[in-house]
Amino acid sequence: MKYIQAILALTVLLSSCTKDKSKSELILGDWRANTLTVDPPQVVNNVVITDLYAQMEDCDKDNTLSFYENQTYKADEGATNCDSLDPQNISGNWMFLNNETELRLIYQSDTIIYNLIDLDDELLKMNYSERDSNNILHTLSVTFERL
Repeated sequence: MKYIQAILALTVLLSSCTKDKSKSELILGDWRANTLTVDPPQVVNNVVITDLYAQMEDCDKDNTLSFYENQTYKADEGATNCDSLDPQNISGNWMFLNNETELRLIYQSDTIIYNLIDLDDELLKMNYSERDSNNILHTLSVTFERL
């Protein structure tokens, strides 16, 4: 009986010592988008589109995004590159802003700030807003799965 009590006590002690990962730790690694939506919908050739992922070509769906500890990232075209003139990889810098509620990605002179919706061991969900040519503000939401 004392043996079982000792094992239970050790189990409780070890489980209470596990540290939750920070967002800076959770984001590290390789990700692939599996959803991309827009709200309000976009209208293209009189077709209302909310699911942009369904409109993407397969050569875009295999792209990956990798985050590294030194606050750099790499976007990779994957096994199938849609345009042979495009580089296979681009790299930039990332950082969290506003108490880790926003993620800033910088590539050359371009910066996009995403609102971080959810981040755990398996999923990364975020969105950002931009205006179209008619000055309508659209929110694009993307979910990535860990590879």
